[in-house]
Amino acid sequence: MEYCLVNQSVSFAGKNMVIEYDNRKIKFCDNILQIMRKYIQVIRKSCEAGGILIGRENCGNSNLIIEFITEPMALDKRSRYRFLRKDTGHLDFFNKLYEENSGVYGYMGEWHTHPENIPHYSFIDSNNWKRIGEEMNGGIQYHIIAGIQQVGIWEYNADNKKITQICSIEWTRILKENEMLI
Repeated sequence: MEYCLVNQSVSFAGKNMVIEYDNRKIKFCDNILQIMRKYIQVIRKSCEAGGILIGRENCGNSNLIIEFITEPMALDKRSRYRFLRKDTGHLDFFNKLYEENSGVYGYMGEWHTHPENIPHYSFIDSNNWKRIGEEMNGGIQYHIIAGIQQVGIWEYNADNKKITQICSIEWTRILKENEMLI
């Protein structure tokens, strides 16, 4: 069963997924979902995968557009139940994008997979989100956990240390919406 919090919705604009949340829209470009889908842990031997989310704020309003993610890299630590982003290539990719685009792009959060149908964040996940929030001196981040059947999206507000799940959506719905456009 998929859901979003009260007073928000998920829609699709072309192949992009748009979530209306907290008086703003968060658009996830279709390449984001396609990349995550490649790493879903449907096979028992599959390891968790992950990376960072990179996007920008719309100049005319507070809407966000998440356009890039990094994929697992050689020095990351991966196992069936754990992903540790260790490779500096994630930040190198972000820094290059940032510099080439005059600082337009920003770090939006993290993503990783879980070997469960309906993903839930773990104690390790929440501690990692809090650590990142402290390193960034506050602010809001978005974190995605891609499960086997659903994708869960959480907001972490580092200023008040609050984690809120803003949405959970079925992969079948995402795929169905994208197929309708072909």
